[in-house]
Amino acid sequence: MYAPEREPIRDPDERLGRWILVGVILIAVAVGLWLWQRQKGADTQEAVTEQPVAAAGPRIEHPIETPAVTDPTLSAPEEASKLVGEDKFQAMFVPEDFVRRVVATVDNLTRPKIATRMNPAKPPAGDFAIVGSNEEIVLGAANYERYAQWIELVDALDADTAVELYRKMYPQLQAAYESLGNPDGYFNDRVIEILDHLIATPVAPATIVLKQPNVLYEFADPMLEAESSGRKLLFRMGPGNAARVKAKLRDIRNRIAS
Repeated sequence: MYAPEREPIRDPDERLGRWILVGVILIAVAVGLWLWQRQKGADTQEAVTEQPVAAAGPRIEHPIETPAVTDPTLSAPEEASKLVGEDKFQAMFVPEDFVRRVVATVDNLTRPKIATRMNPAKPPAGDFAIVGSNEEIVLGAANYERYAQWIELVDALDADTAVELYRKMYPQLQAAYESLGNPDGYFNDRVIEILDHLIATPVAPATIVLKQPNVLYEFADPMLEAESSGRKLLFRMGPGNAARVKAKLRDIRNRIAS
C-alpha cells in the first residue's frame, strides 16, 4: 500500500546532533590531512620509489629444461613405441589418450587407489597367484613372475633416452596435469615427490598374508594395506623385482631433479 511521503520532523535537538556529528567528521579529516602533510614533509629527503608487487605464481622446486623448440603435435604413443619397441608397446600399453592416462596414473601412485580406466598400462598376464587355504592365504611367489615382462622392460630402458623423451613431451604432460585439477601445480615437482615416495618403499616381508573380505584380495597386515597404491604394487611384484624397479627410478630421479 502506498503511503504518502511525510515531511520530516524538525526537532531542534536532532538538528543540533547532526551539526555536532558533521563537526566531528570535519575535525577528523583536518587532523588526518595535517598528519599526512607532516609525514610527507619528513619523508621528502629519503623518498623511496616502491616497486609494484609481482603476482605470486606457483613455486617451482625442480624446473625441467625442455627443448628450445617443441612440437605440440608430437604423438606420445608413437614416441613411446620408438623407445620400447612397437611390438612391446602394443602388447603392454593403451595408446588412446596416452598422455592424460600417464599423468593421472602417476599422480595417483601416492594415493590409496588407481583408476583402472585411466591406467596407460595393460595388466600383467596370468592370474593373481595365491598359496594356502581359507585359514591362511599368502601371496604366492609365482605372482612375481607375472611381472617378468615389465621388469625386463625396466632393465632395458635407457635412462638418458627416457629422460630426453620426457623433456620433449613435457609441455603436453604439464597441460594434462593442469587440466586434471592442478591449475597452479608443476608436474615435474609432483613426479619428484612420487619418485621419492616409491624409492623409500620399505622391503616387504618374505611372507605376505592376504585376506579376501570381498571379491578382491587385500593385505592382512593393516600397515601394508594402508600403504599407497604405488607401494603396494612394489610389494606384489616381489622384493627382487621391486629392488630393480627402485634402482631405475633412482637413476631417472637424479636426471630430472635440479
